[in-house]
Amino acid sequence: MELLRPFTPGAFAYGLASWSWLGIHGKTPRFASLFGDVFLESLEGWWFLDTVEGTLELRWPTAVELSAELESPDGRTDLLLEDLAIEAARYGVVPQDDEVLTFMPHPRLGGRFSADSVVAVRFELALRLAGEVHRQTAPEPSPLLLGHSLAGRHTHT
Repeated sequence: MELLRPFTPGAFAYGLASWSWLGIHGKTPRFASLFGDVFLESLEGWWFLDTVEGTLELRWPTAVELSAELESPDGRTDLLLEDLAIEAARYGVVPQDDEVLTFMPHPRLGGRFSADSVVAVRFELALRLAGEVHRQTAPEPSPLLLGHSLAGRHTHT
């Protein structure tokens, strides 16, 4: 079972449309994990979009470092969720070429992070739904905190 999957630019564009709030502009999606997490490239390096946590992190300065971590036992377990993929396959959940594995319901909505909650869904739909879940459930920044942080700034002319 392949833990990394290529998808078309159109599939990435549709799926990532719901993640614009996270600052993905200027980053090019290159491939995804079997669980729909996206690896993006920019001038700064390689980014990891974690669809379960709802985070985007600049994680690797070079493709060599990215490859080394993904090929390591820890990378296969922590980033690619290899153990969960193997267990899901034992339950008979094996995605087609245009699908990824995802959790239903999403853990952000109270779903369990376990193989018996895994289903196969078309990649672009899984990615778009996860982005919407995180966008709609993210806490709103407090106006008091925003006011405080702006009040502490000094403008030099």
